[in-house]
Amino acid sequence: MNEEFKNIEFVFCSFYPVGLEDYVCFFKSHFETFTYLKLKFPHSKGAQKSSIGGEDIISFPPIKSRTLYFVFLPLQYLLFFAQILYHLWGRKTPKKRVFMGVNYFCTMCGIILKKFGRIDFVIYRVMDFFPLPKFGPYRILNRIFYVIDNFCLKNADSVWFTTEGHMVGREKYGYFDRKSCPYVLIPLGLDVSKFACVDKLDKKASHSLVYCGVVSRYHMLDLVFEVLVDLKKDIPQILLNLIGSGPDLDYYRELSKKKGLERNVIFHGFVEDGPEFSSLMSNNLLGIALYKDEEDFMKYTEPAKVKHYLSFGVPALVSDVPKVARELDRKRVCFAVKNDKSEIVKAIKDYFLNAKLQKEYKDNIKNFVRTIDINKMLSDRMLKTL
Repeated sequence: MNEEFKNIEFVFCSFYPVGLEDYVCFFKSHFETFTYLKLKFPHSKGAQKSSIGGEDIISFPPIKSRTLYFVFLPLQYLLFFAQILYHLWGRKTPKKRVFMGVNYFCTMCGIILKKFGRIDFVIYRVMDFFPLPKFGPYRILNRIFYVIDNFCLKNADSVWFTTEGHMVGREKYGYFDRKSCPYVLIPLGLDVSKFACVDKLDKKASHSLVYCGVVSRYHMLDLVFEVLVDLKKDIPQILLNLIGSGPDLDYYRELSKKKGLERNVIFHGFVEDGPEFSSLMSNNLLGIALYKDEEDFMKYTEPAKVKHYLSFGVPALVSDVPKVARELDRKRVCFAVKNDKSEIVKAIKDYFLNAKLQKEYKDNIKNFVRTIDINKMLSDRMLKTL
């Protein structure tokens, strides 16, 4: 526990799987009194359950029906809020109670509790911005979320943005002015103590790419497969480690057969975090992080996937869509590319055939991760904020 924080009770509220588990580890080690409000989205799968302080709370099971999902969503939020209110209403210590919310719903809960005198200070940790869809129920939901978001921006005691894109999106939709709202920028960080990097890759790994995430056509894996077909002509041993599951997993299994890529794509499925996962991630030359260039949230956010690759010493090919792609390209730890097959093929070939460039990027990543050490960033920012 930090002496500077000994008179503070800290409450952290976040949705799973957004999680920010590195934040949780930091708060547990720095605050003697810490409560984690871990909420699970109604559409999330897996064994994880919503909990408060480690104890399971009531929540609806995963809902497959789109109509029922939107019917039960506000009820689920009300149920979460009621349980948070019940749990935090009493105050067992005279310590100053600080609440950090990740996203607008979590932060709104903290602000309302503050108005009742149950919270002393609220930090709004902004993670995403979602533009209005052209049609559908999400268009209505987003308008409601904008109202809540605006409420949080105006009433939180401290606002932490992850990337400038979060501000650009809100300014574009007309309810935020950075000149009149005090804020700080805290990028996504990494726990340097968990950094895993393989300096000398074996022959097989020296021709391998990795994709880790949801397996869906939305993530432009069709383009990745087209790139592999071209690369295979000059680099027959090219390999893609595809880690994860998703709605289009069977589609891509079939596509790999149609394109003659059975030996070039390995479908690992979902892999639990641990030594096997770490070895699988770090033994690759490049990571894949492609995003559609359209008016969706990727344009205004910082994708966690990119720095996830960096945490294993693997630079990524990133679509030049989110602003962070260009920032990391300038730092020479990633490659910002257009969603163009020939450009991506050339970038991969140039990197695969240049051992000197590979070493440069590995060294750059080792230096870069030290600048985004989550423990240092949180410690410095907490001291300034509190």
